[in-house]
Amino acid sequence: MKEPEKYPPELILIMDLSLTTNPVDDLKLILAQSDIATIIISNKTTSPSLNRELITTIQSLNIAVLIEDNVPLANQLGADGTHLSSDDEDMFEAALNALDENSIIGITAGESRHKAMVFAESGCSYLAINLANNDDITVEEFERPPEIDWWVQLFGTPCVAWNLKTVEETAEAINQQADFLALAPELWQKEKPDDTLKSIRQLISNAAKETITD
Repeated sequence: MKEPEKYPPELILIMDLSLTTNPVDDLKLILAQSDIATIIISNKTTSPSLNRELITTIQSLNIAVLIEDNVPLANQLGADGTHLSSDDEDMFEAALNALDENSIIGITAGESRHKAMVFAESGCSYLAINLANNDDITVEEFERPPEIDWWVQLFGTPCVAWNLKTVEETAEAINQQADFLALAPELWQKEKPDDTLKSIRQLISNAAKETITD
């Protein structure tokens, strides 16, 4: 078993374009005040706001941009890669073939630890794991869903705590030592996103201080 190394996690924002009328201006204000590693643009809604200007605005702030479940559009707009919301092996293989070797390809973990390991071995950039308690699941070890703390103790592929909807969930993901925290749109895309991001940055800062004193 690999001994986990404690590092403060980085932030990822999952963005729903239907929740903003002016995403470029909104992001300029938010991102200028926050340390964000990546923006993942949700594919739940089609929006004319998803265009090259939006992509280049985010990238100009040294932030990666991923398009969810749309590899051709990611290529067309010059995004940094894609996030796959399904653990479909054919979709993953297609993304590997369509994107260049420097592109980011993240994938959401499904119901199988074994399958998650296959994706990691095949070269996914990160594995997104939902924050859940699987203690009641009685199936064999590698047939059960992966958990964040289990994954980070055993594997080198980065782990993203996926779709965190509350500050409390975010705190738990930090405790489980996720490498990245992917905040759901309903958590940060609201009237005062700066307040939410400030609270989460404070949690991360506290975790960093605890790491230094350990």
